[in-house]
Amino acid sequence: MSPATCMRPEDRSRIAASLAALGIERGYSYPWHRAEEPFRVLLAEYLLRRTTRKVVARVYERVLSRYPSAAALATARDEDLWAVAREAGLRRRTLQLIEIARQIVQQGGVQPSRERLLDLPFVGPYIADAVLLYSFNERVFPLDNNVQRVLYRVMQGTHPPKSMDPYRDKALEQIADVLTKNLDAVRLRHLHQGILVVAWEVCRAAPICRACTLRTLCLYSTQSDVPASLR
Repeated sequence: MSPATCMRPEDRSRIAASLAALGIERGYSYPWHRAEEPFRVLLAEYLLRRTTRKVVARVYERVLSRYPSAAALATARDEDLWAVAREAGLRRRTLQLIEIARQIVQQGGVQPSRERLLDLPFVGPYIADAVLLYSFNERVFPLDNNVQRVLYRVMQGTHPPKSMDPYRDKALEQIADVLTKNLDAVRLRHLHQGILVVAWEVCRAAPICRACTLRTLCLYSTQSDVPASLR
C-alpha cells in the first residue's frame, strides 16, 4: 500500500485545500487558463509542448489576433502562420496547427468528448484532458511531468520514476485519484492550478522546500534525510 493511500483522510484534505487555495490566489496567470473557449485552450496547450510559458503567452496572443477561430486557422497559409508563430520554434510542429484546425472544422468544432479530442491529429491525453477540464467543466485531471513530480513528493515522499509517461504511471493515477476524490470540476481546476504554481516556483528538479507553502504537509520535505538547506 502506498504512502498516499495510507495518509489520513484529513491530511489529504488539507493538502488538496492548500493547493486549491494557492491555485485561486496565484494560479490562472496565463490567458489560456481563463479562456474557456475550447479552441483557445487547445491552441495554448499544443504550443506549450517543448516551448516555455512566457514565449507561448506572446505567440498565443499573436496567433489569435490573426486567426481568432479554428475556421480562420484552417485557411492559413504555412508562411503566414510561421510569420506570427516563429518565436515558438519547431516549424513543423507549429504548422501542424493548420491540420488540427481543419479537422476541428470537419468535426463541427471542438467536441466535449475525450475520444473525439484524441481523434484530432497530434493531440494527446494531456491536451484532451486540459480542454475537457478548463473548457467543458468535465471532472478529469490532466497529468503531466509537473503534476507527477509534485504529487510524488507531496504524497509519496519520493521522486517519480525517471522517464515515466504520466499517463502510463499507475502509481500516479492512484495518487491523483486519492487526492481528487469527491472534488467537482471547479475545485479540480483550482487544485490543478495550485499544483502548477508549486511545480513552477519551488518544486523543480532541485526543490526549494523551505519556500513551499506545503512544506509542513509534504512527505518529502518532512523526511529527516532531506538536506537542511532545502527544509
